[in-house]
Amino acid sequence: MPHDAPGIWAGPLWAVTRPGSGRPLVLLHGNGETHRVFDRLVRRLPGRHLVGLDSRAHGRSPRGDGPLSIASMADDVAAALEALGLSEVDVLGYSDGGNIALELAIRHPGAVHAMLVCGANLDPQGLRPVSLATTVAAHRIVGQVARVLPALRPSAELLALMTEDPQIAPSALAGVAAPVLVLVGERDVVRPEHSALIAASLPDARLVVLPGAGHRIPTTRPAELARLVIDFFGDPTATPPARA
Repeated sequence: MPHDAPGIWAGPLWAVTRPGSGRPLVLLHGNGETHRVFDRLVRRLPGRHLVGLDSRAHGRSPRGDGPLSIASMADDVAAALEALGLSEVDVLGYSDGGNIALELAIRHPGAVHAMLVCGANLDPQGLRPVSLATTVAAHRIVGQVARVLPALRPSAELLALMTEDPQIAPSALAGVAAPVLVLVGERDVVRPEHSALIAASLPDARLVVLPGAGHRIPTTRPAELARLVIDFFGDPTATPPARA
């Protein structure tokens, strides 16, 4: 989102909006990030109505009360959309943002019109073994140090989102009516068979594997992601063909 894009409080979350054409496209970032992870993408989507949200305990959004979980963060998004007066939006969720998008569609079906999930997983076992083991080890170390250095507790909590969350049963996806594009990098930290499971468990989904790409598609492959966004959600700025 541009540096000068206006920010507002939308219920529990900080929202940055860019007015434009078409159905609003809501951008949900990954673990430890903010809406700014999509900066390279949004400049390739001129004229589109965009809404970037900072998830709970990320960016300018507060930690809030209660457990920090993917499910609670999806409820936050629903509350933010209600505060903005939005429903049936298009959603692009990346990494944990993709997990939040899936939970949003399950828990608040009226909120989502269509969604693109990039590098999402249903549970920690969806990660490649090396990635999961590395994250588990980091969580263990940071968690132990956080016992004597309270300043590290937020970092330990965010790592727990990757080692303990999400917990989405494939059967829960059967109730998602919205069309979904499941995107994953060929070299993603998410196992390719897990991405295939997500797509197969959704009633209306298509799987796209981006050749040669890793996990950080919004920052490393923004042009290709923009083309997928336009192809999937449509181009609201396109001039309709003239009638014969």
